[in-house]
Amino acid sequence: MQGAVQRKRIVLALLCGLLSGPFLWAQEEPYPGQWQLKCNPFGLFAGQFQFGVEKHVSERSSVQLTAGYVRSNLELNTSDLESLLGVSTSLNSVDWQGFVVQPEWRQYVSAQAGKGMYFGAFARVRCIRRIMVTNFTGYQRRTAVGAGMVLGGQFNMTPRLTGDLFIGPQMKSVTTNYGDHFVYAEGDWVPGIRFGMLLGWRQ
Repeated sequence: MQGAVQRKRIVLALLCGLLSGPFLWAQEEPYPGQWQLKCNPFGLFAGQFQFGVEKHVSERSSVQLTAGYVRSNLELNTSDLESLLGVSTSLNSVDWQGFVVQPEWRQYVSAQAGKGMYFGAFARVRCIRRIMVTNFTGYQRRTAVGAGMVLGGQFNMTPRLTGDLFIGPQMKSVTTNYGDHFVYAEGDWVPGIRFGMLLGWRQ
């Protein structure tokens, strides 16, 4: 089990190293392009406050880094939960908080970075701590490590406001650590689809 955790750490380090290379290169040889500040509007409604920045590093390439804070609370109706699970429970609330980080490299098909269609490669880490309140307080820590590719398009909504739509395949592995009142569980690498929209402000 420790070997599996160690392998995930190695994979995460390699992914972050590969995708952070363009950021270091951009600092050493700055391209006189534009910066774009971005936010995830839908994440605000889900308790995930995510913001980022995209920097053009060549005529058709850019790097993007997004990060966010996760904070939400769910009050549960015990009788409804018992009906759903078919077992007696006193779970009445779940509170979770954590963070998410995603570096990304983009290659634009259009003549200029920051506009039109692009292909992207990304790594993503999301760490959450859940506090489950029953007749005792239980803690759960969940870490999701993933990587994937996206096909997207960026377009102007106003001279400075931009929209960014994307979709593509991803792989992720989830590790869950439970407190003293629970067991330990670990997930495998599973495929999935990542899609979304970002709003940007061009500098």
